[in-house]
Amino acid sequence: MKRLIFILLIAFSVPSLAQETDKGTLDSELDRLKTETVLVIQSQAIDEYPLWSDGSDYIGCNVMGKWYKIRLTDIQLEEATWRNQTIGVLTTQDALSEMTDKEVTEFKKISKFQPREVTTSDGTKIELKMDGFSVSLVVTKKGQDPKTLWTSGGENCHSLTISPDEEYVAYLCEMNGLLVMKIK
Repeated sequence: MKRLIFILLIAFSVPSLAQETDKGTLDSELDRLKTETVLVIQSQAIDEYPLWSDGSDYIGCNVMGKWYKIRLTDIQLEEATWRNQTIGVLTTQDALSEMTDKEVTEFKKISKFQPREVTTSDGTKIELKMDGFSVSLVVTKKGQDPKTLWTSGGENCHSLTISPDEEYVAYLCEMNGLLVMKIK
């Protein structure tokens, strides 16, 4: 099973050694690719909502009944296109590890989960708005008009979870997997 998850992590293609760049933090890798979103795990078998570690340096994910944590430091992303926008895809093979029951309990205590709408302490609202069979990701900064970042075209996306440092929001898109977006 663990091997299957690793394969899912690198499903988009791993750069060759000649192309490999230095690893960095999630922030630095997103900046390098000039994007705000990363597909952390590509899988249609994710159960439950994503969980964050206290330091926002790991995200937890339940795949087919087993919890895994994904390190968001010392990683490498590869550029991909999703919903007509550039995203990062996690290609670091050793970023995934199994979670202990204690870690799952701790991550659950920390994670702020809402299925469709979350608001940061500075008033930024992130929504996964339903419109028929489609879902749109809408970000509204305090005092500004809402901005639609993408519309799914039929894929159900849900389970918003803000990182403890309020720098990121994680969510699930059922046909793609676990995504993390930097909140600007």
